[in-house]
Amino acid sequence: MRWIKKHLLLASAIFSAVLCFVLGIVFIISALISSIGATQCASGIGSDGHAYGGDWKNVDSQTHQSMQYTADRLKNELHFSGDNVAAALAIGLRESGFNPQSINKKGEVKGIFQWGYGKTNGNRYGETQDNVEAQINLTINELRGSHKNTLVDLAQANNIESSLLAWDKNFEGLKENDGQRKVSDTLATANEIKQVFNLDYGGQIDPNQNDSSGATDINDSSTSASSGAGACLGGLATNDNGLPVKGKYNITGGYPNYNGADGEPHYGVDFQTVNHDETGEASNVYAVSSGMIENVDYSKVGGYFLVIKGNDGVYTYYGHAPSKEAIVVKKGDQVQKGQHISHEGQTGDATGIHVHFGVNNKSASGFGPQEDGNRSPGQYLKLPKAAGNSIVIPSGPFDSKEND
Repeated sequence: MRWIKKHLLLASAIFSAVLCFVLGIVFIISALISSIGATQCASGIGSDGHAYGGDWKNVDSQTHQSMQYTADRLKNELHFSGDNVAAALAIGLRESGFNPQSINKKGEVKGIFQWGYGKTNGNRYGETQDNVEAQINLTINELRGSHKNTLVDLAQANNIESSLLAWDKNFEGLKENDGQRKVSDTLATANEIKQVFNLDYGGQIDPNQNDSSGATDINDSSTSASSGAGACLGGLATNDNGLPVKGKYNITGGYPNYNGADGEPHYGVDFQTVNHDETGEASNVYAVSSGMIENVDYSKVGGYFLVIKGNDGVYTYYGHAPSKEAIVVKKGDQVQKGQHISHEGQTGDATGIHVHFGVNNKSASGFGPQEDGNRSPGQYLKLPKAAGNSIVIPSGPFDSKEND
């Protein structure tokens, strides 16, 4: 009996020890799960600079690598400036710690930029996967579509602060004085991001760019990205072309809207010489680059027009000539940069004598609203700085000699 009692006590002791060990493991796992959950619901940046996936300043951390991936895609596919990129990354840190798995169940928002996924804030998130690649696809698709005004304002932003406002106002839906913007902290973070990621470069955002070289489907977790700005813009990267007019001129219609950033959509730029009429030499229209006459025709909107396929593969459009006879070249002709080809006029849908100039790097007929390949003439021509680049605003008078 003593032997049995002794072994029962030993077995009881062993069982108690094992039970305590198992309960301890369960407690530790529960604590870890709670910690992870707290991290996922957290919004913002810790005072020690750490966030989900490690310190964002550490090049080996998951967070840093996710931010670098995002920076590369915004630069290469949407042609963000360094200030634009720094602002977007800082807001991502502010909103979620740049955590693609971040979720606020009470507010029904989730992901890097805290998209709505329910009834409270709508369902922008849809079926997007909870990873960086899919969420940046969603971001780029929204910037090119439903949230295009973000690009319009970012293209005009001239520093980090105005870039932050452009993103917050249009993409996050926050008013300028909204306390959620945490302007001072977010601005400080953005300036630090610019240094850490070496974001010292300009941008060429074109709000009308809508091609297949950019984002893939929002549910695709592919990590592929465009190889660079030049690959998307084709011949538009050099900016060494001439102007369609000579002498003193005004830009009377901007891009992508008549007033540049606002007004009616306008998929080209209107040039009007100061001394303009429908017959005088002062209103001659000239080829901005060498190439071949692709088309000479008439339309209700463009009036009498011609299209040149440049030797660089870019198509340029010259509209509103006063008559077919005023177009002094024919289809198939080879022309040289600076050659007289047409005349300013007002045929078609036009008010006032001018030449409507358009650019498309994909199609000889893609010069209407939302046409694939439409590009800003400011990215192709040597326009004065006051006129703009990605967004061109009505301005002048200028002198073409100052552009030579």
